[in-house]
Amino acid sequence: MSALRTACARFRVTTIVILLLQIAFLVLFGFHVRYSPLAMPNTRPRPEGHRETENDSSTNATLPSTHSPVVPAEITNVHVTDYYAMFEDIHVMMFIGFGFLMTFLKRYGYSSVGFNFLLGAIVLQWATLTGGYILHWHDQEKSIFVDMTTLINADFAAATVLISFGAVLGKLSALQLVIMVFIEVVAFQANELFVFKFLKATDVGDSMVVHTFGAYFGLTVAWINYRKETREAEDKDGSVYQSDIFAMIGTIFLWLFWPSFNSATAVDDGRLRAVINTYYALTASCIAAFAFSALVSDDKFNMVHIQNSTLAGGVAVGTLADLIIQPWGAILVGFVGGTVSVLGYRYLTPFLSKRLRLHDTCGVNNLHGMPGLISGLGSVLAAGLATKELYGDGLEKIFAPDRTPGEQAAYQAAALGVSFGMAVVCGAITGIILRIPIWNFPTADEIFDDDQSWIIPMDDDDDDTMTGKTGQYRPSDHRDYEDSMEMNGISTEAHIKRRV
Repeated sequence: MSALRTACARFRVTTIVILLLQIAFLVLFGFHVRYSPLAMPNTRPRPEGHRETENDSSTNATLPSTHSPVVPAEITNVHVTDYYAMFEDIHVMMFIGFGFLMTFLKRYGYSSVGFNFLLGAIVLQWATLTGGYILHWHDQEKSIFVDMTTLINADFAAATVLISFGAVLGKLSALQLVIMVFIEVVAFQANELFVFKFLKATDVGDSMVVHTFGAYFGLTVAWINYRKETREAEDKDGSVYQSDIFAMIGTIFLWLFWPSFNSATAVDDGRLRAVINTYYALTASCIAAFAFSALVSDDKFNMVHIQNSTLAGGVAVGTLADLIIQPWGAILVGFVGGTVSVLGYRYLTPFLSKRLRLHDTCGVNNLHGMPGLISGLGSVLAAGLATKELYGDGLEKIFAPDRTPGEQAAYQAAALGVSFGMAVVCGAITGIILRIPIWNFPTADEIFDDDQSWIIPMDDDDDDTMTGKTGQYRPSDHRDYEDSMEMNGISTEAHIKRRV
């Protein structure tokens, strides 16, 4: 009973921190966040008999500031049409795709999809603020203007955090996750500032600034916070039949919508290329994942590979997505990404866990880290081959003007190095901060387990096979389980009840 009271008290601290963050965000939004002129009415009522003058302040009464122009409704409609469908695809990827992809753990399904939901919601608000302060602050208006691109960029920040979440899944408390999110979003925006504003690198699918950064940030946090209790809880670090099916839901959603992720911020003909290249790269990584999974798994498919490596093509082609690499090039990149991902799951992940004490719960190094590095290196080659004759007027829309192909290639390499370096350094700092005892490290029993954070629809003394603790329950066993209960005079309706 005392242990239960202690757990409740610790979780209450998490709840208070979340509420305080929401209050702080509300205050900051109230002071600094305003609609973009695109979201404001294009006509305004005038007092009867009013005559407009050059310095008429009433014309700006409903605008975010006196410096914001009146935007025709047609431009607003085009803005929404251009972005909304892809924004919604990306939104689905964040909350259904990533959320369900991480439900494979047999005793951590509630936390996987639930904390994914919570952390994503926190990031969307926090990234709007940090992105505005770091990247898009308007000095004259002292405001952050919000439009469709703001929402998309906030989702990209959420993707970064959720990738890192996959590396530490089941091993950090809810409070530690919130603190990690708070720090990582700032680091992510700072990295974007350096890559896009100073280096002027191209990364339309964000394989460097999102996937590479998120993966190695999370892996560094996981490495610094490794504990022997993680290995002792390895009986819960696995899946059962049903949890793997739920995880495949996330895989399918991500696979279907990934072209929108890679093309949302592309422009003109580059957007169409991004869709086409991602489309074919994903097909190739899917084929490679199935083929190599069977080759390294005794001629049978491994669901871990199918859930994850099939998606590696979308990451591997991300930075290259709007570049002219031709469909065969996209297939080659996707196939390499899928192959490397499968081999990483089969050989590299066990090595890192046993030899370096780097436990990667979801294998983000194989799905996001290494394919992200492949994409960054591919962009170095593609930038070096880019010419005016090949791209025409679109060259300066993708690459920085007044640079030779060789110079742009060097800046692409620098951007990849900066993203990797920033991820490791910031991840190390965050990992050290999270080791401070006040952040409520989960106990050995709480690792990979929903029990301390969620109301579970089973009693403590219920058969563990029903909850997947032993990993032996299958749908075909359910009737036998009910029959055995009835033979012992126990009603299954009375036996299976919600914990209150």
